[in-house]
Amino acid sequence: MLVDRERVAGALPGYTLGAELGAGAFGLVLAGEHRQMGRPVAVKVMRAEGPEGHMVAFGAEARTLAGLDHPHIVRVYDYLDVDGLCLVVMELLPGGTLTHRRTDLTAPQVCAAGLAVAAALEHAHTHGVLHRDIKPDNILFAADGTVKVTDFGIAKIFDGSAATASGVAGSPLYMAPEQIDGGRLGPATDLYALGVVLYQLLTGAPPFDPRQPVQALWRQHLTDPP
Repeated sequence: MLVDRERVAGALPGYTLGAELGAGAFGLVLAGEHRQMGRPVAVKVMRAEGPEGHMVAFGAEARTLAGLDHPHIVRVYDYLDVDGLCLVVMELLPGGTLTHRRTDLTAPQVCAAGLAVAAALEHAHTHGVLHRDIKPDNILFAADGTVKVTDFGIAKIFDGSAATASGVAGSPLYMAPEQIDGGRLGPATDLYALGVVLYQLLTGAPPFDPRQPVQALWRQHLTDPP
């Protein structure tokens, strides 16, 4: 997505902007630093004139993260809707994603990362939040190696027991059966995804072939015996 950096800089006068960290169809992420505090940050940017559903998700992610306070969940510092841009200012995680680091991790390190993610999910679930998209790309590392769960963009609020899926959302390789067939979602939905992540990290391959058509992949999630 093309965004004028001058517009972003104008919306965030208290920050200096750095390199682009990532980009997608509806937004991008820039590195930055608070001018007075010297605190490094990541700035997620989306044009306010973008698709309405994505705007709602963008603001909802900021509000969701603001309500969570855990050492293994990325911290959000600010949310602004300025000059036609929606911006989320959050903790910078320069250690890369679990996707990029997975080949370097030993089995004990994989287990430690899994425990960290499980602790983060327990905190989110205790506060009535389901992540719904746990995968290696959404598990990052801070500069000191601390594991952080990120990207609550499709998170769903539930009442402490379960929630009904409002539509198919998530990453097919990691989706629990109830996400696929529109069942009742709960904490186990996120733990299923974490189980797939750990399986992939410890064996070197996911439980199902991601190269096959999505419908075939979903059918395996639904019907293959454990």
